[in-house]
Amino acid sequence: MVVIAGALAGCSGGEATDRTGSPDPAIVEIAEPDRVVVDDFEAVLLDGSEVSSSRLDGVVTVVNVWGSWCGPCRVEAPVLREVSQQYDDRGVEFLGLNVRDNDAAALAFERRFKISYDSVTTSDSPRVSLAFGGLLTTAAVPMTVVVDPERRVAARVIGAVTAATLRALLESVLEEADDRDGR
Repeated sequence: MVVIAGALAGCSGGEATDRTGSPDPAIVEIAEPDRVVVDDFEAVLLDGSEVSSSRLDGVVTVVNVWGSWCGPCRVEAPVLREVSQQYDDRGVEFLGLNVRDNDAAALAFERRFKISYDSVTTSDSPRVSLAFGGLLTTAAVPMTVVVDPERRVAARVIGAVTAATLRALLESVLEEADDRDGR
């Protein structure tokens, strides 16, 4: 199923906003009843180890599509690193999907920007993106999704994500999880 941002904004009860109140169809929060469950997947990471969709079970996860050749990806890399470090103690996981790259260039990018979370290799990223039911694509770079603990896509950002936007999306999903858990 392919869903466009405008349709998602309609499903979420109105215009998409970036939490500052400004409409932006590139930033979409998805209402819980409208969320798509991420299908099962397995993939190889840049370090040669393997990852599967079970890594998403029970945790809030940020998945970012990136490439070392991508200018906006270089802009957002420090943001993703910073936010991943800030939310590490709250159990938020980060996973990159490297696209249209070779592993050596991707690993050099990760070293340059001190990225500490794992990334899927270019060869496995398109297959992994299919597990997201059309809400994550390797054609739009960069792109970021936030996955809730039930392995459902809760938010999507097309283009470089800002720290404020990513924090707001994470806080929203973490608050939902806390409410569900009775915290």
